[in-house]
Amino acid sequence: MTRRPSSRGAVVWSGWAVVLAAAFSPMAAQAGIFDDDEARRAILDLRQQRTQDTEALGAQIKALAAQVDVLKRSVLDMNAAIEQLRSELAAQRGTNEVLQRDVAELQRKQKDAQTALDERVRKLEPQVVTVDGKTFQAEVDEKRDFDEALARLRAADFGAGAAMLNGFLKRYPNTGYRESAQYWLGNAQYGLRDYKDAIQAFKALVDGAPQHVRSPEALLSIANCQFELKDADAARRSLEQLVKQYPQTEAAQAARDRLLTMSAPAKPRKAK
Repeated sequence: MTRRPSSRGAVVWSGWAVVLAAAFSPMAAQAGIFDDDEARRAILDLRQQRTQDTEALGAQIKALAAQVDVLKRSVLDMNAAIEQLRSELAAQRGTNEVLQRDVAELQRKQKDAQTALDERVRKLEPQVVTVDGKTFQAEVDEKRDFDEALARLRAADFGAGAAMLNGFLKRYPNTGYRESAQYWLGNAQYGLRDYKDAIQAFKALVDGAPQHVRSPEALLSIANCQFELKDADAARRSLEQLVKQYPQTEAAQAARDRLLTMSAPAKPRKAK
């Protein structure tokens, strides 16, 4: 086990250290001088290196600052360009909205114009009509003239109706309304008590279109005209023709009733 030196021994060693230090002090002083020069040179070198590093760092910072300035200008220019683009985009959006409204308005007007044109063309084109069970095409003016003539008859204006129907048949000799026009012409003339012309109109229908839906009525009307003209024999023949030619029609039943009346013996008049 190692023994610690006593305090007395420590004092002795301290004395010897002083003696040794005094003996070697000149050499130590000379060695210290060299150390200081080297230290100064090291310090100077370090200072110079630090100065160079500082200058280099400053140059780098300056270069970076210049780059930052360039970037700032670029960012500002970019922001300005973005704002310009936003303004142009907003203006373009507004222009597009105006154009869209204009296009919508033009489309609406075009649609209205097309509808109006179609309507005018439709009015000018032949129309499909059905009158008295007959279907055919009629010109616009043709249909209008026929309808106006019938309107006159419905208003009991037989003179105007007859004149319009006569003119209609001359103006449209191949009209699909021909049979109906002949029938109503006969009725107009009957209303005017022009029984002979009425018979001619009704006979034109019966002879020209015996299968027409109005032919049985026309034949009955012929008999009525003949009765008005006091030609009972002709009236009987017309009624018999009606029963024979159109036995299942209402006109034929009316003819039968009339024939029965004509066949019944006349009742003697009572003396006053």
